[in-house]
Amino acid sequence: MGISSRPGLDSSIFRAYDIRGIYPAELNEAGAYVVAKAIQRYTGCKKVAIGRDARLSAPAIHQAICHGFSDVGCEVFDCGMAGTDMMSWAAGAKDFDVTISVTASHNPKEWIGMKIYSRGGNQIGGDGEVMAIGELTTAVAGEYVPAEVVTTRVDLLPDWIRHVLSFIDPAQIKPLKIVVDAGNGVAGPIVRELFRHLPVEMVEMYFEPDGNFPHHLPSPIEPKNVADLRQRVVAEKADLGMAFDGDADRMFLIDEQGKIVTGNETTAMVMDQLLDEDPSRIMLYGAIAGWNIRDVISKHQATAYRTKVGTGYIKKDMKARGVYFAGEHSGHYYFQRNYNGDSGLIAAVLVLALISQKGQPLSEILKPHRRYYQIPETNSRVNDPNVVMRKLSGQYADGQVDWLDGLTVTYPDWWFNVRPSSNEPLLRLNVEAVSPGLLESKSAELSASIRKSA
Repeated sequence: MGISSRPGLDSSIFRAYDIRGIYPAELNEAGAYVVAKAIQRYTGCKKVAIGRDARLSAPAIHQAICHGFSDVGCEVFDCGMAGTDMMSWAAGAKDFDVTISVTASHNPKEWIGMKIYSRGGNQIGGDGEVMAIGELTTAVAGEYVPAEVVTTRVDLLPDWIRHVLSFIDPAQIKPLKIVVDAGNGVAGPIVRELFRHLPVEMVEMYFEPDGNFPHHLPSPIEPKNVADLRQRVVAEKADLGMAFDGDADRMFLIDEQGKIVTGNETTAMVMDQLLDEDPSRIMLYGAIAGWNIRDVISKHQATAYRTKVGTGYIKKDMKARGVYFAGEHSGHYYFQRNYNGDSGLIAAVLVLALISQKGQPLSEILKPHRRYYQIPETNSRVNDPNVVMRKLSGQYADGQVDWLDGLTVTYPDWWFNVRPSSNEPLLRLNVEAVSPGLLESKSAELSASIRKSA
């Protein structure tokens, strides 16, 4: 059975890990109402909690989802504006069958969507689960008519902050000065409440939730979106900066010199500290993790597993293998004690604890994890990603080749990965090398090959 499109419910919105499309053409209130009914049929849920991000369309989509669940007999809990990591945590910590975050994460303001979690904190995504929900939208009936819906209002924030603080000893945190860029997403009020419990000085940037995103897109993985933060950290003589994405689950750091800290560097730093505390802890990392993570695992002789990129894969692998911590280049950091869910906020407090404990600048702590050079992940539009990957595998057949997640080829002094986007005709390129010159030459060589093959 395929997924049929209709106005306000385009088949393209059902992706590998979530539902995401442009409002109102690809997903509108009537479509969201039907999706809610399909989720109920797929999961059999009876108690559902729904939170949303700061997007202009989020309140209307949120209301339509509440309506859809209510109309099929579910008890509906309205969590208001909330971070995606809060909703993921709530699926594990609270008595809900399903939780939903109404969000399009870091996408431009015209986008909207939802991420879905089941009891225990598991994400519904990967292995065709979201596609299966899409197929069920053709089987559920009922036209959306806007009306008041009876819901129970729930404020998750106090319990969420207590949970985040349980990962550290707040009394050990030193009076650090931190600049935080909330990107006009949902992170502002959450971070403000968190830091109210810590002896830190916070400089706020773009804390007011505003779905127009007037300053920059809430996508801190892109260097242009943290340019303001980098300047402010230096101007304020701050100890570090933090940037959150639109739904507050991803976090990127800026060191005291105004230099970007990559997701791989943060993963390596946090992993190093967690293994210092207990080297028996099991670690997990994405297929395109940097060599700095490999070095940390080797240093501690730790048990670690490599997995495909993506929240759905990582959460399932963590549960299956008893993993304590996992990290991704994209700024997602996963914790066993967080029901295997990711949280930039938990990673943030662990970094504060680490700086406080070591009494060193962040750049100094990062030195062992900054021995390699990487390009930012680069996207190329191609007609057929598989054809391009096969050509590259032949071109670089003298390296160590693996196909765990797209194509990875490793040499003694550099490696690269190309993998297709899960929802667009794009090929994503990552390259790492032991020197800037080698990185530049190999990146240019690969980019030219991809363009030629496209």
